[in-house]
Amino acid sequence: MQNSQGNYEKIILTISSLLAIGVAVWLVLQSQGFEESLALTQTTSKNDLSAPNNQAVVGAIETIKKKYSWVSPVKGGKAVPLNKSVLLVMKGGQLFDLLLPEPKLREPMTNIFLTGDLTKTPPESQLPDIFSPNVGDLDADDDGFSNLEEFNAKTNPRDANSMPPLTNKLFLRQRISHDYILKMVSGDGATFQIQRLKPEPKSSKFAASNEGFGFERGVVRFKIISSKKDTIQHPTLGPMEVFVLKILDLSTNKEFDLTQGKEINLAEYEAELEFRWKKRQMVPGTVKEGKSFQLPGLGKSYYILKLEETKAVIAPLGNDGKPTPETVEIQQG
Repeated sequence: MQNSQGNYEKIILTISSLLAIGVAVWLVLQSQGFEESLALTQTTSKNDLSAPNNQAVVGAIETIKKKYSWVSPVKGGKAVPLNKSVLLVMKGGQLFDLLLPEPKLREPMTNIFLTGDLTKTPPESQLPDIFSPNVGDLDADDDGFSNLEEFNAKTNPRDANSMPPLTNKLFLRQRISHDYILKMVSGDGATFQIQRLKPEPKSSKFAASNEGFGFERGVVRFKIISSKKDTIQHPTLGPMEVFVLKILDLSTNKEFDLTQGKEINLAEYEAELEFRWKKRQMVPGTVKEGKSFQLPGLGKSYYILKLEETKAVIAPLGNDGKPTPETVEIQQG
């Protein structure tokens, strides 16, 4: 038992000795590279440095020495503060200064119309999208009128309560004519033969001065007020005497002259009107000359004074329901 224990001790001592020898060898090897790791890199001698760029240094010094004179640009006869930006736009190779009236960036609109008048109280703001080619077709305040329409009407495109007249959006679609053609065929000074050529069917009546007559059964529409003789130039017969009647149209309370051998058209006219404000809307039905109508959805009433083939003349109705002196021409479109 004692011999076995002694053998174990010898083995342990042998292993410990070998480990100690290995550690010693590792330390010796590490110490050999330690000096190299601490070696300093050799620096370049000052005599080997590149020569300084003396010309660049001199140029920099001269730039610092310069004195600059800052002068305010003059716009419209007034100096612009140096801390104020200038709105410049390049279009088609041409430079536009929007603080100046000319040249205009978006003809016919002025530059101050686009950028806003800063002299007003409060100052106006710049219109949106002024650099867009179709800025004139845009509606900055969404009031139903384009920027260009407001410019032409001299209203404020930044204020929805400032807009051109709504009648600017009213158009004559077409005029409908109901022909009523009369002709005096003959007369002896006391009685006259008068024909109605239109509407069909044709009809003929004999009427005396100061008497009423009509062409529909039971309807008296006309009255001969007076008659006289006159001389006219006939295209083939030359000078000839004819009768001229002054007749009152009882349906309109208007007078007209009817010359023997000549036709006269007492046509009644109706209009188809279209209102193009924000959306296209037809004025309900047709409107006769001498009658009133309303703008769709707004309740504003107008009276048609006269209907021509390509335009209508209207007037707003006053509080008494009668046409006011103000008149507006509505164009065909």
